[in-house]
Amino acid sequence: MKKSQKWVYGMSVGLMTLGLMGCDRPPEQERTSDNKVVEEKAPLETTASEIAKEYADNSVAADNKFKDTTFNVSGTIVDVNKNSINEPYVSLKGGVDSTKEPQFAFIVADREKAFELKPGQNVKLQCKGLGDMADAPMAGECKILD
Repeated sequence: MKKSQKWVYGMSVGLMTLGLMGCDRPPEQERTSDNKVVEEKAPLETTASEIAKEYADNSVAADNKFKDTTFNVSGTIVDVNKNSINEPYVSLKGGVDSTKEPQFAFIVADREKAFELKPGQNVKLQCKGLGDMADAPMAGECKILD
């Protein structure tokens, strides 16, 4: 092996080793300007009806509250369906009309459980808000909590 090839190989192995060493570290904690650790907040607790009402009243304000935020939501399932790429989602009761029911799509690990859900069933989910899409509040990355 040429000297330059050995050097490139050695650097590659060294960089991979450094990268792997950081894999088991806990994530950095957020700190304030005076170096105090910021406590992680519990997710917002809400219902599908509250989400639907807030979006009906003012979708911009509701997006500021829910979009890109993790929250726990409870409600009664109106419909279990799948989107255009066969990912399951549920609509929960609370919309101002049946076409505007809040919709919640699932993480990969909970997709099989999602297909077992039934209309009329009460459910509690932890989701990340996606905002007002197609005139309906939507969330993704949902985990079934109940």
